[in-house]
Amino acid sequence: MKLCTITAIFVTLVTIGAFPAFSQSTTQENQRGGDCSVNITGNDNTASLVCTGVDVKLAAQVRAILNGTRRNESAVKEMSEKLDRILKQMDKEAIPPLVGLRFVYPKSPALILVNQTEAIARNIKWTIVLWNMDLPDRDNPLPIPVSSFDWLRPNGESGPLNLFDSPTVSPLLKPGNRLYGSASVSCPECSRGRTYLIYIVWGEGGWFAEAQNEQSGGVIVPNNFSKEVRTEYFKMVEGVPAQLRMSIVGLRGE
Repeated sequence: MKLCTITAIFVTLVTIGAFPAFSQSTTQENQRGGDCSVNITGNDNTASLVCTGVDVKLAAQVRAILNGTRRNESAVKEMSEKLDRILKQMDKEAIPPLVGLRFVYPKSPALILVNQTEAIARNIKWTIVLWNMDLPDRDNPLPIPVSSFDWLRPNGESGPLNLFDSPTVSPLLKPGNRLYGSASVSCPECSRGRTYLIYIVWGEGGWFAEAQNEQSGGVIVPNNFSKEVRTEYFKMVEGVPAQLRMSIVGLRGE
C-alpha cells in the first residue's frame, strides 16, 4: 500500500468535534486519532492536523475537504465532522481481523467461515484433516484439499462450503463411520489463527471444539500416521470435555 504524509493548517473558530470557540491561550493540546494528531495553539486561533502513514486515497479525501472550506465557519464545522468520521474509520481499520469457523448440516457437514471483527478479512486459508476410524488400514486422512477464500465483510460469513462430495472423498464414507480430526483457519492480517478438534459420525451428527491454547492457525494432527499413533490421537479427541463441544446443527441452529 502506498503511504504518504498530509499536513493541514487552518484558521478556525471551532474545535474538532465539539465546536466551541478556541480560547486565546498559550497552552498547547495534542489529540491523537489513528495515524493523525491535532495540535491546537491559542496563537492566532490556529490548529494543525498532521497525518503520517496515510493511504494516498485517504490523503486526497482530506485535501479535498480542506480545499472546500475557504475559511467559512459553516464549512469548517462540516470539515470537522468529516475529519472525525475519517479518523473513526481509520481507528476501525487498525483493528486486525479475526476469522473463525463453524460446521452446519449434521448428516453431511459443511463449513462456514465467520469474520468476528469490524475489519475486512482477506486471503483466508482453511484446512480440514480427518481420519476415518472405520478404515483402520488407511493411514492417510481423507483427501480434503487445503482451500482459500478471497475475503469476508466485517462481521460477515461465507456460505456453506462443501467438504465431502468430491469423487475422491465420498467413496470413503459410509453411514455410521466415525471421523476424527482437526480444522484450522487463518489469514495474513488476522490477529491470530483458530484451531479446532472435530468428531463426526457420518450420516448422524457430531461436534467441534476450539483449541483455546493454539493460536498459530495450524491443525492438530498425530506426529506420524501409523495405526498405533492414530489410535492414541482418537482417544485425545474423544477426551475433549463436553462443555467445550459445539454440536453440528442446521444452518439456522435447528
